[in-house]
Amino acid sequence: MSFFRFIALFFEGLQRNFKIIRFGDVPDVYKKPAVVERYSFASPGLKGYLRSSKELAKHLLRRRIKLYEVPSDKLIYCGGSANNEREFIFFSQLFEDHALIPGYDRKQNLSFVSAREHKKTLVEMLVSVLLLVCCLLYLFRIRLGPVSLKYLHTYSKVFLQVYASMRRQPVGTRVLVVANDHTDFPVAASMVMKYLRVPVVYVQHAEVSGAFPPLDFSVSVLRNDKSLEVYRSCGEVAGDIFIIPRREKLENVSRITQGQPEHSAVVVYLSSVFNEEAVQLCIEALQGNPAVVSVGVKPHPRASQEFLRSIRDVRIYDNIPTHDHVAVVPNSSVVIELLEAGVPVFQFFQLDEVDLDYYGFVREGIVPEILMKDLHQSFWRSGFYDGQWVSRFAAYSPAVDDSWRASVPALIARMESFLRPNS
Repeated sequence: MSFFRFIALFFEGLQRNFKIIRFGDVPDVYKKPAVVERYSFASPGLKGYLRSSKELAKHLLRRRIKLYEVPSDKLIYCGGSANNEREFIFFSQLFEDHALIPGYDRKQNLSFVSAREHKKTLVEMLVSVLLLVCCLLYLFRIRLGPVSLKYLHTYSKVFLQVYASMRRQPVGTRVLVVANDHTDFPVAASMVMKYLRVPVVYVQHAEVSGAFPPLDFSVSVLRNDKSLEVYRSCGEVAGDIFIIPRREKLENVSRITQGQPEHSAVVVYLSSVFNEEAVQLCIEALQGNPAVVSVGVKPHPRASQEFLRSIRDVRIYDNIPTHDHVAVVPNSSVVIELLEAGVPVFQFFQLDEVDLDYYGFVREGIVPEILMKDLHQSFWRSGFYDGQWVSRFAAYSPAVDDSWRASVPALIARMESFLRPNS
């Protein structure tokens, strides 16, 4: 084991994991009540550090460890959310005319494989001690609190599990594909693969902001030019970059730019951390608007639907509805997906507690902002979406023309260099 390289990559993963929560100055969106209660003892001060150190030791110095049954495939995935899996399917379909990469299957995904507990070997115990020391040092790099301790505990535990799993099993992994660059499991797996000199491919699953970590994968498949611009503002960009849209061609943009009808259906799209009171008021305002023919809600895949089911006369959608409608959206990267589908989008930031215009869509002139008073009138007839809007939107959707297609053969060639038997 290259001692210094191993430690450097462990810390690199921590930096990626912690940047999104501002190194302990945690945005409210990440303060889940269950986590805050569970780790309430984690706070600045000697007592908080001692109890946090004890908590880390309890988990890292266990005599048993969970080991994953690593898939035998040359290319494996790591990411368990529906959005991540959607990107894995998209990525594998780019190669469907080649025998290089089979279609995505959960059997190839570390997030879904079987795992069993085993007794730690002597080496694994020594590595556990090493990671504990690293974590204790990192406590002085961050602002200690319930969320930051949870992040530190989870990342270090998963890093150890993935490392031990890869060390014990003589698998032939040549490429790891992830669709998230800042959460514990994908980041830990990426760092272990980097240590083992296995290339890591990143497939962007949503729009990004300046709060994200730098882009430094072997290969990155981004959604648009704007994402690359944002990543460059986050730090030095490394690896090969391919910009490939998730829709081959925009066929419904005219539905946005043409004049909107006097009456319309409205669907409210929610983030995973919506404000229940604000959602209730929003829906009531829309239901009282005579120009709105129906009101629906499309929750985030991770959001609880219990509250939404209590609201009368509202249909809940699992997927983006296919009928013509207008979208009311908070801070969510679904904005671009909706626009590419020909759905006019209006951002209503009161629906959640995320920082206003987190992705910059309003600032960049991609969508207009609406306020509570606007929900009582035909806000979709503002004339915002015109010919000039199409030129602005091109930075967010390469599918406005066919120039992106030249990237696909180059991506296939790069993957061949990773996967061919004699590489």
